[in-house]
Amino acid sequence: MSLLALDELHVHYGAIHALKGISVRVERGQIVALVGANGAGKSTALRAVSGLLRPSGGTITFDGKSLAGVAPHDVVRFGVSHVPEGRIVFANLTVRDNLDLGAYLRRDRAGIQEDREKIFRLFPRLLERKNQASGTLSGGEQQMLAIGRAMMARPTLLLMDEPSLGLAPILVREIFSVIREIRDRGTTIVLVEQNARQALAIADIGYVLETGTIRLCDRGAALLDNPYVQECYLGGGAA
Repeated sequence: MSLLALDELHVHYGAIHALKGISVRVERGQIVALVGANGAGKSTALRAVSGLLRPSGGTITFDGKSLAGVAPHDVVRFGVSHVPEGRIVFANLTVRDNLDLGAYLRRDRAGIQEDREKIFRLFPRLLERKNQASGTLSGGEQQMLAIGRAMMARPTLLLMDEPSLGLAPILVREIFSVIREIRDRGTTIVLVEQNARQALAIADIGYVLETGTIRLCDRGAALLDNPYVQECYLGGGAA
């Protein structure tokens, strides 16, 4: 049984048919990338999984349980964390306070402290700024904090929406390196990215979305070599 299964999923925004019956499988331990242009439906799929949008048709199953009608905070309780697009942090709170908010459903103080220390080892810059207001961090540091906050819930599945958006190239490489490390530590990841080359380079499986439908699905490495993907999403050059 797949850890996450979307079957014939439809989502509408009013009269706009944003997802048109997509089916996606995510197995334990994988990085699965959803790539495509703006408006393809990538972020909509993540928001449906995390309970922020109600599907108009189809099913979402996580670890054998239906997520139909499940409130977002209960989706987190089930083991799904969502790193939203735009590095949304609580600007007036410190880095440490933001991290602790990620563990708001937990009561194991020793475990929370242990996980906070793991995040600081993963992102040493956050340790240096742990008492600093999050709104004063750089864009890259805020992205690190958003990822760290989501990890504080000890998710089985991490949904990541455009983690490289607006970052300098050196920070993009760092973020993607961290994504691989998070997976290597046992967390399954669904990654939404416009940077198709970087996303497919680390993905076990990739889905190419176009206007609410799945155009292609294959191994990440195979999609990098696919002439259509190269022409439409990789600037026409080989990866």
